[in-house]
Amino acid sequence: MTTAPGDMPIACSLDAASFQERAEEWRALVFTSVEIDGTAVRLVLGRSDTDLTTAVALAQREKECCPFFEVSVELQADLRTLVLAVPDGAEEVLDAFVALLGA
Repeated sequence: MTTAPGDMPIACSLDAASFQERAEEWRALVFTSVEIDGTAVRLVLGRSDTDLTTAVALAQREKECCPFFEVSVELQADLRTLVLAVPDGAEEVLDAFVALLGA
């Protein structure tokens, strides 16, 4: 197990069954594109309010089991983006997350 600065473990606390459920939730999330930039992934969300609230709720639950993720939402007039970032050294975790999305 790797640790982030401040000794935060880079690990997920979900068991295998819960992990599979969460993976399905991420795959079902409506996003139009995925952009990877070093230690961050940006999911451009669908335009509906439901897409936004679903993404925020899912990201909050992800933060509970993977506290090393930094989560933010960027709102523009015509674009809504969910950003998940990891500390330096945890890029493999981010790559695995993106692979999980099937993107």
